[in-house]
Amino acid sequence: MERRRALSLTLWATVSGFSLNLANAAAAQENAAVPVPSAAPQEARPADGGEIIITGTRRADLTAAESPTPIDIISSAELLSQGSSDVNDILRQQVPALNIQRFTSNDGAVFTRPYSMRGLPPDQTLVLVNGKRRHRGATVQLSNIPYIRGSQGPDLSTIPSIAIGQLEVLRDGASANYGSDAIAGVLNFRLRDDNHGATVIARYGQYYAGDGEDVLLQGNVGLPFTANGFVNISGEYTNASITSRQNQRPDAQALIDAGVPGVPVPAQRTGNPDTEAARMFFNAGVDLGDTMEFYTFGNYSWSAGTTAFFYRNPVTNPLFASVPLTNTPGGPRFTFRTWFPGGFSPDFSATIRDMSLVSGVRGNLIGDLAYDLSGSFGRNKASYRITNTVNPSLGPQSPTEFRAGALEQRELNANFDLTYPLEVGLAGPLNLAGGLEYRRETWEVTPGDLASYQVGPFASVPDPDTPNPNDRIGLPAGASGFPGFGPLQAGTFARDNWAAYAAIEGDLTQWLSGGIAARYEDFSDFGSTFTWRINSRIEFSDAIAVRGGVNTGFRAPTPGQSNVSQAFANIDALTGQSFITGIVSPLNPVAQLFGARPLEPEKSFNVTAGLVLTPANRLTFTIDYFNIKIEDRIGLSGNFTLTQAQRDQLVAAGVPGGGDFRTILFFGNAFDSRTQGFDAVLTWGFPLLGGNGTLAANLNYTKNEVTRAGPLITGDRERLLELENFVPDWRGSLAFNYQGDRIGFSTTASYYGQWTDYGPDPANDQTGSAEILVDAEISYRLNDTFTLAVGGSNIFDNYPDREVRPGQLVNGFKYLRFSPIGFNGGFWYLRGTARF
Repeated sequence: MERRRALSLTLWATVSGFSLNLANAAAAQENAAVPVPSAAPQEARPADGGEIIITGTRRADLTAAESPTPIDIISSAELLSQGSSDVNDILRQQVPALNIQRFTSNDGAVFTRPYSMRGLPPDQTLVLVNGKRRHRGATVQLSNIPYIRGSQGPDLSTIPSIAIGQLEVLRDGASANYGSDAIAGVLNFRLRDDNHGATVIARYGQYYAGDGEDVLLQGNVGLPFTANGFVNISGEYTNASITSRQNQRPDAQALIDAGVPGVPVPAQRTGNPDTEAARMFFNAGVDLGDTMEFYTFGNYSWSAGTTAFFYRNPVTNPLFASVPLTNTPGGPRFTFRTWFPGGFSPDFSATIRDMSLVSGVRGNLIGDLAYDLSGSFGRNKASYRITNTVNPSLGPQSPTEFRAGALEQRELNANFDLTYPLEVGLAGPLNLAGGLEYRRETWEVTPGDLASYQVGPFASVPDPDTPNPNDRIGLPAGASGFPGFGPLQAGTFARDNWAAYAAIEGDLTQWLSGGIAARYEDFSDFGSTFTWRINSRIEFSDAIAVRGGVNTGFRAPTPGQSNVSQAFANIDALTGQSFITGIVSPLNPVAQLFGARPLEPEKSFNVTAGLVLTPANRLTFTIDYFNIKIEDRIGLSGNFTLTQAQRDQLVAAGVPGGGDFRTILFFGNAFDSRTQGFDAVLTWGFPLLGGNGTLAANLNYTKNEVTRAGPLITGDRERLLELENFVPDWRGSLAFNYQGDRIGFSTTASYYGQWTDYGPDPANDQTGSAEILVDAEISYRLNDTFTLAVGGSNIFDNYPDREVRPGQLVNGFKYLRFSPIGFNGGFWYLRGTARF
């Protein structure tokens, strides 16, 4: 705790220093006789004032309105005028096609929150920062959430919202441009590049229920870097407390009523974790001459959090069985009820450290032949700890807290890109592009404490107090809730790949533009792949245009997916009782008995077509159809029930806790799918009351369908149906923003359609109703420096439907815990902003 306080004070001192110590430098910059230019490319602006985009194109003169593919632009102001301190929740509101949930008791997914673009897993949406590939997180998502199960994507929460100058959302496949992962779309976070000024933000909020206190401190400063460059630094500190949204478990309440001491209240908490984080990003560039510039950017973040696991009932859970301490009949015995007479709920914690560094030079080689040579390194490490629990097989020698081990993802990238504007007598030059890329990806598993995975002496002992001297009794092995990573799970798993790409795009006539791109990529672990992309835009007039494209894509299986091995507790939907599920490598002999094979890449075929209408100044309407077919999607298999002989085989193979597994799962190319629908976007800006008003409406319809289910998941009814209906088909929002000289006001109504949480049979299905959440904020600018704002998220305190299934009620679940609107109710906040 002292360390966390010290970290808080250190970051607050840093943020404060942005305003107190650097404001003078900013003022001096404004008064300087020589202007300081920025070396970052996003400073360029077209003549009509639209925003230049760099996502999905190699052109340097293209705006979002002129793009042949649908791209949304979200400004820094829109990202900062939100109540949440987590960029995941901010993006959920701003991008209707993006679904991000808040999980509880779902292992690593609680802390590295997965997201879904168009109902597809996070590793099918590519994340870029300043146009460069962002490394993925270390956590392989293993919880029983269908659309993210088995995925391994980047951790978006490591990017402070104040560091983002502009977010570009490409709603189309782009593997021919960027390689693996860009099937559903691309998120490109363009960092702020101001070379002067400073901003400090302080916000406090909490939920209407009186819990979940949330503190956010942010700072940004822009400074000159010599006379020809800039350095921009952003930092934030967040501290959010737990929420608690559950009923007391009936079995725990029965123990309390019976006078059993020490029963936790609540026995099993459902709510947000206790979290704390400090994050920093920097972005810098400098001109090295008339034809060369150097750029660099990177980040470091630290976050820690704790969540609650399922309740261990002292009467029904087998870890509380009484075991003999000697071989003498009638001798002393031991039970963990002497330690936890009322049972216990383990506390699961994660500490995540994330860092990256990107550097490069760009400029002109000869004439208009431009180059960009860059290198990058990214690292994400998640260290796990579980407390208030035991390794039952160690008996009275068991610790009550364990280091469960760590996962680490490392990525090294090198890129060399060339572009050349070729004049061929058309409406504009054809932009020729080509390049090479090398990437090495490493996933590492570090073992936990010996006691966290050890099969102790009480895993199987003779019971002298039974009539048959051959009778044995045993307690489960491994830390209850999250057995630690053992030596056989540990290791370093790596692969490398190289790629070559080429593209040509431009304005063929005054009314026709488009491009062609192709990419060849070779991986050390599964071979090569070729992808291509064709798109075009036809402008009938200044008010009407159509656009569309066809492309192929792919996603390479990660080293983490190919080598992950873990045990975790699951819930039997019929009985509500927990049991142990083991995930093993597809190369494991037991997995191969059930059909496991080495992983192959997923392959996609994307089609988009859209209409762009601009009937008046500052009024734009677009509607785009999309169809994404994916073959050989990688996912976890269904649960395969093990025989005793197969459990013995896992034990012989050294898999921790293998003898306690009821079921196993493994990764495979399990199914094909089709995702289709449309996005409609309306934006209208207009003068209002001496200021400016903006009305924005978004509507997304996405339908996911499993078109082929392979033998690995054919029998998994729950997962097959949830892949199609677990995320709402309909999402939409209607937003209004007004900014006057002093007063600002914004409000957003977000619509979430129906969704269904399926069970193993129809009796355990429950469909969540369509919901509307309303957010609002009003701000007042005191002077040129200070602005105060008060606002709320979910201001009408809307909750999801109540849980009605017996198998969920026995665990104390009050609301549908996987609802896309969350389960915490309304949240209010106060925010102060100072700009220097």
